[in-house]
This record gives sequence, structure tokens and C-alpha cells, in this order.
Amino acid sequence: MAIAALLFGLFLTLVSAAFSSPHSTLFSMAHGGALSLAVASSVLCLAIGRIVSGGARLAFSGMAVSATAAVWSLLSVPSVVFQANRISAGYPLCISHHGPSSDVSSIWDLRGFSFYTTDSGYKSTSGWYFHGTLTVDGNDGRQYFNWSPHRFRFDQIEHPERFIAPLRSLCEPSPAFWSEF
Repeated sequence: MAIAALLFGLFLTLVSAAFSSPHSTLFSMAHGGALSLAVASSVLCLAIGRIVSGGARLAFSGMAVSATAAVWSLLSVPSVVFQANRISAGYPLCISHHGPSSDVSSIWDLRGFSFYTTDSGYKSTSGWYFHGTLTVDGNDGRQYFNWSPHRFRFDQIEHPERFIAPLRSLCEPSPAFWSEF
């Protein structure tokens, strides 16, 4: 049963990754793989009295790997908050998903396995989607930043008007952004 759950989860992960962007494939695979491993390990844990000690070790190892992935995902939340506050320096800000375009409505939307895009631009090199965007209304006007889950930081988007997928209408910066959650 555990092997079937793992294989089915990995199959669904591969199908999902096939439709994601090349830059998001790793995250899609890690997310789906960790979830599949957690389900398979949970099934093994339910049968812990009926399996040999190697199976128990395998179940606990799978849970440890899944827990590590979950901790990484949760640790991205304070990193996003810290980076956004550091960059905005008290100016109005907002954070949104770029592909698909939607506001970040709760702190849980900033988790590592939630704050990345699976939009691919439909295999078009001119359609580009960012994982998450930070918009800041500062002294230099409106500035846009892209969240890099690989580097755990926001990088400035130099020419936001050059992208076909618009950045300007994603969200409206607010001085009370964090209190609006």
C-alpha cells in the first residue's frame, strides 16, 4: 500500500511538473515528492507492528525527509517578511503572486511551497512569470522586486515595463500591509 501511494504521488508530481515552467520544475518536484514521501511514510507508520525493523527505519527516514522539507517551507515565511521590511524601509509595500496573478492574503501564502509560480508562459520565451513580487512606493517611485526561492531574497526587477505579463497592476502598496492580513 505504501509503495502504491508513493508511486501514485510521484506520477501525479511528474504530470504536474510537465506543465510547470522550467524554472519551477525543481520546486514542483520537491513539493510533490515530499508530499508523496510523507503519505507513503505515514502508511508505513500505520503498519509499524507488522513490518520488519528495516521498514520502520524506512518509515521514520521518510518522515524525517518530509519534515525537513516542511521546515524549509515554513522558514521562508520569516525570510520573506524580513527581506520585505528591509527593502521597503517603512515605505508602503505589497506582496503578490505573479503567475497566476493574485494577492497574498495571509502569512501562509509566503511558505516556500506556496510562494512560487508554476505558470510557464505557455512555453513562450517572451511570457515570463516571477515567483512572487514585492512592490514598494519609495522616494524613487514605484519599485518591483522578484522573490528568489533559491537565494531566499528579493531581487530588484530593473525594467518592469518590458515584461508581457504585467507587474504594475498586481497589488497596491499600503503602509499597513502587514496589519491587513
